[in-house]
Amino acid sequence: MVTRTLGALATVTSCIQMVPQLYKTYTTRSVTDLSLYSLLLIFATNVLWALHGYFIADPSLFVAGLLTAAINATLILLYFKYQSY
Repeated sequence: MVTRTLGALATVTSCIQMVPQLYKTYTTRSVTDLSLYSLLLIFATNVLWALHGYFIADPSLFVAGLLTAAINATLILLYFKYQSY
C-alpha cells in the first residue's frame, strides 16, 4: 500500500514539476533565464524513462515519461519561439 502510494505521488509530481515554468514562460514570453541545454537534457531523460517504462511494462512510468516529455517539448518550442523577443 505504501509503495503504491509513493509511486503514484512520484508519478504526479514528476508530471507537474515543469508546469510552473511552462506557465511562467508562456505568460511572460521570456526565456532569458532558461537553459536550452538543461531543457534538452531533461527531455532526453523523460524519453528514456518512458522507453524504460514501456519495455518493463510499467504503465505509470511510461505515462509519466510521456507526459513530462510532452511538457518539456512544449517548453523547448516556446524557447525557440520567444528567444527572439
